[in-house]
Amino acid sequence: MHRVVSLVSLLTLCLTADRIESQVVWSDEFNGDQIDSEVWIHDVGGHGFGNGQLEFDTARRENSHLENGNLVIAARRESYFGKPFTSARLVTQGRFAFLYGTLEARIKVPDTANGVWPAFWMLGNNYPAIPWPQAGEIDILEIGGKEGITAGLQQRRINCALHFAGAGEKKTTLDAWHDASVDLNRDYHVYKVSWTPQYLKFFLDDIEYGSWDIRSPHLREFHQPCFPILNVAVGGWDTSYTGISRPADVTATFPAKMFVDWIRLTRNAHTRTFFSKDHAEQGSFGVYTERTSVRNGLTFQSGGSPDFAYGSAAALYTWNNMQPAANTGSPSEGQQSWSFDIAAGQWFGMGVFLPNFRNMKHYSDGLLHFDIKTTSTAPLRIGIKSSRAGEFFLPLGDAGDEFGFPRDGKWQTVAVPLNRFANIDFQTIHQMFMIAGDAPQTALTLSIDNVWWQPSAARPTPTQGNFGVYTESAAHRDGGVFALGDAGNFYIWEKTLRQERGQPYEGRASKRLRSAPGVNWFGAAFTPNVKHDLSAYQSPAAKLHFCLKTRSTESFLIGMKSGNIDGVGQKWIRFQPGQDPYGFVRDGKWHVIEIPMSDIATEVDLSEVSQLFQILCRAGRISDLEVDDICFLAGSESNVDKD
Repeated sequence: MHRVVSLVSLLTLCLTADRIESQVVWSDEFNGDQIDSEVWIHDVGGHGFGNGQLEFDTARRENSHLENGNLVIAARRESYFGKPFTSARLVTQGRFAFLYGTLEARIKVPDTANGVWPAFWMLGNNYPAIPWPQAGEIDILEIGGKEGITAGLQQRRINCALHFAGAGEKKTTLDAWHDASVDLNRDYHVYKVSWTPQYLKFFLDDIEYGSWDIRSPHLREFHQPCFPILNVAVGGWDTSYTGISRPADVTATFPAKMFVDWIRLTRNAHTRTFFSKDHAEQGSFGVYTERTSVRNGLTFQSGGSPDFAYGSAAALYTWNNMQPAANTGSPSEGQQSWSFDIAAGQWFGMGVFLPNFRNMKHYSDGLLHFDIKTTSTAPLRIGIKSSRAGEFFLPLGDAGDEFGFPRDGKWQTVAVPLNRFANIDFQTIHQMFMIAGDAPQTALTLSIDNVWWQPSAARPTPTQGNFGVYTESAAHRDGGVFALGDAGNFYIWEKTLRQERGQPYEGRASKRLRSAPGVNWFGAAFTPNVKHDLSAYQSPAAKLHFCLKTRSTESFLIGMKSGNIDGVGQKWIRFQPGQDPYGFVRDGKWHVIEIPMSDIATEVDLSEVSQLFQILCRAGRISDLEVDDICFLAGSESNVDKD
């Protein structure tokens, strides 16, 4: 009897272990109405992504959306911000990552012949703080390569691959190719990687076609968390995957759509999952402070240890022309400060670097505090950087400037609204404080102390009536108003525009703009220090109202933005001679424009509006453009044009 019980117990344990190791621990079935922003983020840009790709990847619904239980990624042949194609690239970095397990997706790839390049792959979660290929890359599916094109098998020949830094930190690639028995664009197929501490194995419909032992020390990249990526690229350099570098040589049919039915992670005995929302920092956060009361803060290492790239510690890196000061002086608080001697004639800069990002999403409407001391009047700029999106710097001026401080050799305290840092993903911050400057004319000493992040303030949330952005009409601000100068301001981007005295549509002031000399683009926006929750204007009757006039024949964009990442949560409406929308006429007279908020809310999350009204021209100059009476209307009003 004892032996029978033991066998039964053993069988039960085996079945339990099988159930655990076959458990789906993460998935997206794509059954909703919108792509889940808690899981996916768009990687937006047209910089070629290291391969010379020809597309501009966007966050627009035209390029990615949910449809009939599928994620649809659609590459299109269209001119967009200087690129001849558009597409989309979705990643989970800063939202979800994992170490070991079986990741698979049911995908129907598009017709790739020729020039279309669908992919299902992963990057190391510490990318790009740790650069490629040191961060590691795992390609689960690629199709449309030049090898398949040459063989006439571009719909069947797929590959898997590993990219990493091999011996001597040299870029190394391991790949395997497989010719499917059918054209893969005709139906759905399951693409899978099985990942353990011993191996990486790759499958098409459960047929293994690639396998590598990853126990070698130089494959350390593949024992760290990775995040999934889904995208459809178009073309690239002659030496890249497709080998098609000219748009005219792309012969594929567009739109080229990749359908993803589901993506799932099944655990094995070694699986670890990382949900960023479980690790979001909260409360005052110390970067470099000894006495400010903080809930959490950074610890520092030298940055030179072999384990640094995979840890949570920070390092202070001086990039150029910053030497420890000969005379440090007294700190602003505590026992230490950062003090540097900077020579004349060379640019300088430093940053607080994290190889593995921190989730700072609860700070995007907060403040970056620091103490600073110098006698130099040299221009300075302050910045932060994220793994998703990028970096952004703001100018630090003199005492009379917005973020300025007296250059009197005494400690001064500066607080910068974090919403003012554009193109930042606050869920993946890996440079928490940066300061830099162009080459100074004379040598200087610069000291920094007491650096910390303050959590977000409550967002202004109008609930009824009309909300004024730039208007003097009482009727257009009865539900609240953007306090220009206190709650934010009208910011001209990189001094591309000049403001002139105008002839207001109403009240005593308007924004009359003209291109600055020597620049061939322009942009500006009404930007609050704290994002606004304009969810009340989600209703069908709500409108963005403004008055506009010009005689210029230059095309331009009017826009609105949510969040802090460039191109994500962004809506642009093109004003083009002969095709101007919403009844606008270029006759030098005032015209009332009312854009239904339903046209804007397709892309903009109204609960986190970071730029209330934008003007942009990517290539061109404007001779005279005037705008006035900007507001959000809860209901409809009649258009009244004026001379």
